[in-house]
Parts: sequence; structure tokens; C-alpha cells
Amino acid sequence: MSIVVTVRIPDVDMDRVREVEKTHAEQIEKMKDALKRHGCISHRRLYREGEILDIDEWESEEGLRAFLEEMGPTIQELAKARGTGKPFDTIWQVY
Repeated sequence: MSIVVTVRIPDVDMDRVREVEKTHAEQIEKMKDALKRHGCISHRRLYREGEILDIDEWESEEGLRAFLEEMGPTIQELAKARGTGKPFDTIWQVY
């Protein structure tokens, strides 16, 4: 059964986020490859003033955990470069 993960990221400056995505394009591509490899079905990023909301559907929680194990250091590096606040994540079961 698939799961959906929502991640709210506070303290966001979207201009800085876009710049970091350009300057760290290689890491972003590695992350996209890892998302697919570990069973991410879909990824959607929404934003509003000062906040990002990522919505990811995964084939399984095990795939999510494997992705985080592999890409955790890269995710932390990108967050540091963006200067964003601590993310809040929630795992949802698909009904």
C-alpha cells in the first residue's frame, strides 16, 4: 500500500531556493534519480510566502526510509545552503 508524505519547510526565501537549485544542480539530479530508484511515485512542490510544502507519494514506507538513508546528507546540505527552517514531515496512509 502506498503512502503520502507531506513536508512543510518554514523560513523560505524562494529566490534563494531557486539559486541553490541552480548552483547545486548535480545534487538535485542525484536526488531525483534516488527518488525514482526507491519508489517515489510522484513529487509535488508548492510554495507560498515564507513556506514550501512538498507532497510525495511512495510505493512503501520502506522505500522512503531507504531514500532518506541514502540522501539524508545531501538533503541537509541543501537545507543549509537554502537557509530554511526545520522541516515538519507527516506520513499518511492511502485510504
